[in-house]
Amino acid sequence: MRGLLKEIICFEITGGPSERFLNIANHRRLNIFNISRQGDRTFAFTPAKEYPSVCAAAAKADTELAVVSRYGLIFRLRKYRARWGFFAGFAIFCLLMWVMSLFVWSVDIENLPEEYAVSVTDLLYEEGIRIGVLGTSIDGEMLELSLEEKLPQFDMIKVSRMGCKARVQFDAAVPVHHRVEENSPCDLIARESGQIVSATASKGTIFVKEGDIVVPGDVLISGVFDSLGESIVMVHAEGNVTALVEQTFSETVRYGQTVTEPTGHIVNINRIMAFGLEIPLFGSLPKGLYRRTYEEIPLSVWGFDFPILLRREEWKELCYTERELSYEDCVRQAADKVQKKIEQADYSEIVSRNRVVSKTDSGVRVTEYVTFIRDITEERGLLVDPLPEKEESSEEDGEEWER
Repeated sequence: MRGLLKEIICFEITGGPSERFLNIANHRRLNIFNISRQGDRTFAFTPAKEYPSVCAAAAKADTELAVVSRYGLIFRLRKYRARWGFFAGFAIFCLLMWVMSLFVWSVDIENLPEEYAVSVTDLLYEEGIRIGVLGTSIDGEMLELSLEEKLPQFDMIKVSRMGCKARVQFDAAVPVHHRVEENSPCDLIARESGQIVSATASKGTIFVKEGDIVVPGDVLISGVFDSLGESIVMVHAEGNVTALVEQTFSETVRYGQTVTEPTGHIVNINRIMAFGLEIPLFGSLPKGLYRRTYEEIPLSVWGFDFPILLRREEWKELCYTERELSYEDCVRQAADKVQKKIEQADYSEIVSRNRVVSKTDSGVRVTEYVTFIRDITEERGLLVDPLPEKEESSEEDGEEWER
């Protein structure tokens, strides 16, 4: 390492007695080290900046010095000083890699349902989560708040960035139930009304049986039980209780609807995106009601993706059209919406379904009464209030004093 960072010269002492030269060099306190002999030849090392002083000492001793080799970064670079273009290109390449590392070149979207793919992707693009933007422009916390406000159908949205990759995670909204710490005593209670189908417990005492009717708050499995008649033990109740639960789903579809339909007019826009900049090639952004689809083609050479891509956008013009639906079309649309709600419900089995179709003044209403079998348990912590130790100790002391 010393030979790489410091400039050092290795020389041979010739043309006279080396002992006289070394004595003079020692007297002048010159930095000469690693002195060695190979037969009749004597070699030594000295820093490059002291070599002129060493040569003056050699002249005083009537000896000659011959440079054998030079060590150090400066001497190594001098060999390639005629190739300055190579080093300049390497420096420019390193600078370009550093600049590229400041931008986002990959966006991963996880757990996004297909029905939201187009709308959510466009929203992310408008919020600045896209390829080619400066990485520091992606503020995870602010973007999460903005997306959660605009996408209420998702329970949690997580935005993060690592290096050149941005990551967006979606979790669909699900009912959130109160949970008790694992080691804390608790009961399992009913979170909704139903008729018990089955009840099993791995910890605790079962309070219900098949056929019982329960309402929200009823204890299903208790965490309190008598341990062999000797003491009362409180545990974290665990088990599974399923019940028949009735739920109603309803949707109304109007006869008169305003829908968007394509006019057939299409505008194509191509643009190059590089380092967060958008350079239009031809075509201007249309005004009015349009639906946009796009394709991004990255520039890739031998498997290496450059921070440049071609974006091909297709804008289809839409118009609002008043349309009158038939009774059958209204029933079909309402039934499809109800079916989607049922599919999103939490259940293990559907026991029965009863559909009722009714006409209103402006449309058709479809209502389905569905009976599910599902787990209805919810944890409720048990409160334990031990007696104060000071009061107990004071009573015992008083009894002993009376005795």
